[in-house]
Amino acid sequence: MSVVAASLAAVAFGAGDFFGGVAARRSSWRVVVPAALGMGLLVLGVADYFFGDASGTASPPMMWCLCAGFGLAIGLSLLYRALAEGRMTEVAPITAIVAIAIPAVVDIVLGKTVTLTLILGLVLACASAALLSGLSGRGSKPRDRSSLLIAIGAGASLAVFYIGLDQISAANAGVHGVLIVRVVAFVSTAVFALGQARSAFQLRSFAWATGAGLFDGAANLLLAQAFIDGGLAETSAIASLYPGSTILLAIAFLGERPSKIQYAGLALAVPAIFLLR
Repeated sequence: MSVVAASLAAVAFGAGDFFGGVAARRSSWRVVVPAALGMGLLVLGVADYFFGDASGTASPPMMWCLCAGFGLAIGLSLLYRALAEGRMTEVAPITAIVAIAIPAVVDIVLGKTVTLTLILGLVLACASAALLSGLSGRGSKPRDRSSLLIAIGAGASLAVFYIGLDQISAANAGVHGVLIVRVVAFVSTAVFALGQARSAFQLRSFAWATGAGLFDGAANLLLAQAFIDGGLAETSAIASLYPGSTILLAIAFLGERPSKIQYAGLALAVPAIFLLR
């Protein structure tokens, strides 16, 4: 069950990032992020209303809710900025590499049993993300050093979000815990966006931001379920393969063309998910 939920979360995250990236190219990313988070908040609010009592029996650990919320807010802000300024087929996978590596290290440090299957799966997942980023391809690096640093920062922040969400799921906080994370992320980004001019958000971007929020909200629910059934390292690794769907959507709608190396990265994602199930 965990591999299915994590895989669906990866697809939803990738689609959400594509929609958010398009919106950020048409309006300021500073206002697109809270708009997307707000729409996702509606999804989680409805889920909490109908399924909150059945999905969790414990009080959410507020410290981890805050950590996960701020991690999501910072990570999504940096990612949308990078997606708006650079090529989606390059920036998103670089973020994923960092988001995969940090939870894996945390799991190992905390004494998780390391199996050959887990190691091989993590290696393939990291290799897939690296190939998807085009780091090994000539002329496929991010457009400038600033974009690379932003992508790395986004990955580190999203890793904090993964770790926090794993702890919330371990505490059996259910949908209510995920909702609190989303509220923290929304409020913090909304406050940051207050200084923006009203014209910073174009009406034509609203549909894209709405799509981003809906996909991202659904991904949060799926990821929380995946953490209940699976480990931190493998679940984070699968979820961080989201650039696959981002790349496919960028090819279909933006005309971006990945290299042969990036296609190889997509192919490696399949055995990685199988080994990490």
